Amino acid sequence: MSLVSFIVVFLIVWMILFFVTLPIGINIPKNHNKGFANSAPEKTNLKRKIIVSFLISFIPSCIIYWIVEKELFHYFFDNIYL
Repeated sequence: MSLVSFIVVFLIVWMILFFVTLPIGINIPKNHNKGFANSAPEKTNLKRKIIVSFLISFIPSCIIYWIVEKELFHYFFDNIYL
């Protein structure tokens, strides 16, 4: 797996984890301000969510890299038709 492939896998895993973490910890106020949507959260904590998803996505990306480099799926698919 090349460096470009690892970066692409990392970005895909990061985007999935980032979108999973977006609704976590959102508090919707009971008293809404005029001009804002009724579902607008008080605080989104986007910086924290970006950094946390960035750090967590490194682990599955390394696991995927290890699986590809060891060719574990290659052996599995070769033996399935024997």
